[in-house]
Amino acid sequence: MERKELSESKLAELREAVRPYLKPKRYLHTLAVEEEAARLGALFLPERVNALRASALLHDITKKDDLEKQLQYCAEFGIIYDIFDRNSPKIFHAKTAAELARRDFSDYVDDEIISGIRWHTTGRAEMTLFETIVYLADYIEKTRDFEDCVELRRFFYDGISDPAADRRECLVRTMVLSFDMTIRQLLSDGAPIDGDTIGARNRFLREAAEFEKK
Repeated sequence: MERKELSESKLAELREAVRPYLKPKRYLHTLAVEEEAARLGALFLPERVNALRASALLHDITKKDDLEKQLQYCAEFGIIYDIFDRNSPKIFHAKTAAELARRDFSDYVDDEIISGIRWHTTGRAEMTLFETIVYLADYIEKTRDFEDCVELRRFFYDGISDPAADRRECLVRTMVLSFDMTIRQLLSDGAPIDGDTIGARNRFLREAAEFEKK
């Protein structure tokens, strides 16, 4: 798929186009993720800031749909799932939103934008920088007031504000902490842990270990 270079006017169109797909509170969250993705993108991937914003705007477009509707999407788009997915319905929306964005918002997406949507919930071992930014923006955007979100936001921005800090190292250590928090919560809930989440944590742990050697 051809890479999309989105203008401000195109993003404004998209911002309104996604509104019917989202509940009012979720829409406000989505706008905050867009803002955070722009901020993180300016630090780490400035040439793709507008694409990151588009991925943020589309990341939750199936979030309000119940399990029955999620399974309908899976049948329609040929999405493969297993019994563990059915026991963790929250992870469906990343898979289904990516495919719905490809179909309904083809004028606004490219493969990278879609992958940001697809992996914003579980992460994966092969996470790209683009996917990492969308994932983290969703976690630490300014309206998130859950204890873990507040702690992770503080951890990242305290680290990045140090003039001597290595930005990449700060990002990597923040990602490790985010997956630690997620896994801890899933264990507390007695919920299954997606294999992609474990793979993502291990990937960033390995990268963090490389910084220790320097």
